[in-house]
Amino acid sequence: MLNRSTRRAGNCKLNRHLFGLLLLVASATPVAAETSHFFLILDPYFYRSPLVLPVDGTRETVFTFYRALDDATLAPAKPQELGDRERAAVKIQTESHARKLLELIKPEMLRDTHGVITALRLYSSDPTLSGILLLPDIGNHYANLLGPDCFFAVPNRRTVLFFPRLASDIQSFSPLVHSLYHNDPWPISTEIFEIANGKLRASGRFSEEF
Repeated sequence: MLNRSTRRAGNCKLNRHLFGLLLLVASATPVAAETSHFFLILDPYFYRSPLVLPVDGTRETVFTFYRALDDATLAPAKPQELGDRERAAVKIQTESHARKLLELIKPEMLRDTHGVITALRLYSSDPTLSGILLLPDIGNHYANLLGPDCFFAVPNRRTVLFFPRLASDIQSFSPLVHSLYHNDPWPISTEIFEIANGKLRASGRFSEEF
């Protein structure tokens, strides 16, 4: 009886150690796994989301960290959800997701009266579309159609416009940009963007006088 009682006590102690180890692993695992549910996208500053990164050249538009609740719904991330290491991981994951999006999206070509391509319009129901502007080489992605170092407009979450740098009159797109901005439930910006030194920056805005 003594021996059997001793064995049982030993097993209980072992089980407690195993349970503690499993609990520790379980509590640590979701931190790494849930990083895959966060994205970094462009937002207007007036949303005043709690976790943002600045965009060079503007105070009106920021990059915002979001948690994806499903394929179409995002919720602003909270600072306590993402430490510095996790934020860096979210940026890398957003860039990876953005490259996959670019492979799937077929841009609409906008042409002038002479048939010359004056802009490309990218549309997606994926609310993380603006994450493509985190890619340091995005300005040359459609170089075969628009030439190098494009300008961009991001009027809402579902639309990104690419413009050739040598476009004769980028302001001629002001009515389109403002319409896409003001008539969408998730507007972003009426500014003109470019990639400078591998980072997105605002370099002007589309006129409201048209």
